Amino acid sequence: MSIRHVSDADNEGWLLVKFSGSNAPDALPQNLRVEYIKTEGGRDYFKVIEGVHAGREGSVKQKEGGGSYLIEGDPKQPTAQVHFVIPSKKLWYQNNGEWVGPIDTMTDPNNMVPVGVHDIEIPDAPHKGGESYEDRSRFASTWFRIGHSGDRYLHTGSVSAGCVTMTDIPKWTDLYNYLIKRRKDDKSVGEIHVFATEAERP
Repeated sequence: MSIRHVSDADNEGWLLVKFSGSNAPDALPQNLRVEYIKTEGGRDYFKVIEGVHAGREGSVKQKEGGGSYLIEGDPKQPTAQVHFVIPSKKLWYQNNGEWVGPIDTMTDPNNMVPVGVHDIEIPDAPHKGGESYEDRSRFASTWFRIGHSGDRYLHTGSVSAGCVTMTDIPKWTDLYNYLIKRRKDDKSVGEIHVFATEAERP
């Protein structure tokens, strides 16, 4: 089995592909791991092995002049660790053994993200809610779902409807680059620990 990963083809973290049996394009996130099958007729064929599309087969047109958008090698790094303290509206993430932060972040006070430890999923699809922030972070439309059901996400922006929303928008690019290569398993990049008080955070 030849493992490859998705390149950042659109410069915003996504690659448009066509899945077998579908005429409409779908977007795969940067660094998603796939099994390379073959190259034929100017297209690379693959099978997705992680994320929401795991198990689906598809193809992507090669670059003009040749070359693949599916990069050889496996870039995955250890599980992401993110901390968020609700009342102080601050977020940290652990990189190379050190905590980066605090970063201004919020959740809806009337629909707060639950306290506890939750998985952070591999991105599912571009989110239109992030488009208006792409002038400050080109990856603003990439959101990471919190848990494996529902509609709470870790994302950047200025409005929260129960998500964990990083309001310091320019810093989203750094967090995105940290998260997108991380893996806990074939569904998640890592974990977010949500604390009710600052004193609870180790």
